[in-house]
Amino acid sequence: MSSVTPFPCQNPDSRFDSGTETVPEPEWVKQDLRVPRYDDVVFARPDLSQIIGDAEANRDMFQGCSRDRSGKIISSLRSWARRSVLEEAARYTAELTGSAVELPAGLDEQLLFITGHQPALYHPGVWIKNLLIGKAAQQTAGLSLNLIVDNDLVSSTSIKVPQGTRSNPCFSDISFDDSIKKKPWEETSIQNEELFRTFADRVDEALAVWPDLPAPLLRNIWPAAVAHMQKTDRLADCLAAARHAQEQRWGIENLELPISRMCQTGPFLWFACHLFKNAHAFRSTHNEVLSEYRKVNRVRSKTHPVPELSESDGWIESPFWIWRTGETRRHQLFVKRDQEQIQLSNGTDIIASLPMRENCDLSAAIEVLKQLPEQGIRLRTRALTTTLFARLFLGDLFVHGIGGAKYDEMTDRIFTRFFHLTPPRYLTLSATRFLPFCKPFDVQHCDETCLQRIQRDLDFNSDRHLTTEQLAGAASLVERKQALIQAQKAAEKHDDSLAQAERRRRNRLRFREFRELDAELSELTLPLREKVIGDLEVVQQQMQANAVIQSREISFVLYPEQTLQQLFDKLDFT
Repeated sequence: MSSVTPFPCQNPDSRFDSGTETVPEPEWVKQDLRVPRYDDVVFARPDLSQIIGDAEANRDMFQGCSRDRSGKIISSLRSWARRSVLEEAARYTAELTGSAVELPAGLDEQLLFITGHQPALYHPGVWIKNLLIGKAAQQTAGLSLNLIVDNDLVSSTSIKVPQGTRSNPCFSDISFDDSIKKKPWEETSIQNEELFRTFADRVDEALAVWPDLPAPLLRNIWPAAVAHMQKTDRLADCLAAARHAQEQRWGIENLELPISRMCQTGPFLWFACHLFKNAHAFRSTHNEVLSEYRKVNRVRSKTHPVPELSESDGWIESPFWIWRTGETRRHQLFVKRDQEQIQLSNGTDIIASLPMRENCDLSAAIEVLKQLPEQGIRLRTRALTTTLFARLFLGDLFVHGIGGAKYDEMTDRIFTRFFHLTPPRYLTLSATRFLPFCKPFDVQHCDETCLQRIQRDLDFNSDRHLTTEQLAGAASLVERKQALIQAQKAAEKHDDSLAQAERRRRNRLRFREFRELDAELSELTLPLREKVIGDLEVVQQQMQANAVIQSREISFVLYPEQTLQQLFDKLDFT
């Protein structure tokens, strides 16, 4: 569904940079971004008290650069994109809720907060981003938009539910639909309606082993998912409807928009055409920045945080996905200039030819791209270009999780080197909240390490652990061991009067005697050794139990509503 709002700036010479000024960029610094390890903790960088000020600073920065650097191009693009994308988001949100969504008149004047994630039943540390942008929008009388990343692959159609006992807990997979071959969310429909309909009941039954756990949120939200299944069999839409209904009950009124629909709006297609037209320069900048990122962060992987953009026989890889309707595999998109056209290919076939002379606007090429959905062709953004588009054209502040924040270190440099713009600020947000189905054991990794060190010491230095009486009885053994230690120290000075073979022979003899003495001394500490081994087994078993009890990856649908509310109450801007 494509927005019909036209691009208001038709100047064919519009460009992002003046071609003369150099824009300063942030210094590369290795970021220490880690998920919170402890319970009921919110991680935010920068502090949440800066969120509104940073959004206002970003808005002022874009307004300033549009006057000073590029004529009307930035302000016009942002106004066009915001109007088109939010209109599409209002339509989709109305489909989710069954109620019309009215947009305010002054969209350019209102702050817009954005976040996004796959439409999965994720953990509370992901969901907290949605609640934050909703709160920020309320406090500023602004708007908030959640981008549903339905161009990513479905990784699972089940959630992990804790089972077993406190001393021996485990996870069991409970499905909300039949398992499927990995494919994009937007291509995924509900396969087994009965399995989907009975999901909440089966989860309730599984959680009965934890009688002290209050009723899960799933009971409240799943009826909305089942009801939405009567409107559409798209799995992503049904899951989004359930989550959004709960957010509304909490007073959060975020707009929702799948990436698949954002990618069909005019402004996004303009953005794509701009990158196609400048594919060589963008690839050069992208790979240069990627190389620097890997060097700073000591990354050896060829795919992290993203792969390099390739080039072969004039075909340049562009940071988009392309595939045909019904396909389970997404293809890289390659572009190649052919006289006054730019050809698009999936690496095998030519998909489209875009009319694009050197000095022309992009309207004709956009019209060609608008016809692709009718031909069953999906043109979709990748993760890096999703936030690049959202931060440049749409929002006043983007809220990332920790994973997204890492690759947006690259995006910041692309802002300065390719678009010649100061990168707007963003927020990194995550949280950890353990599901309170049973009490964790009071044990830490250091407890295991300490016992392992004692166990090793009992193997080689049992004399350190002998009682006074035992030391008296083993005095000759201890004295002999001390004599061997002194002899070893003397031997390390490499007496040149001894041949190398003789030194090695003596070293072997001392080593054997060391082993014999340690074995005799260790016999005196057998009771202590047995106790340490027993304690170590208990500690390791409790740590394995805590790995389940204190998992932060448990779906938010299993949490009691009050537990989630307490976590979200920590989102304080003051």
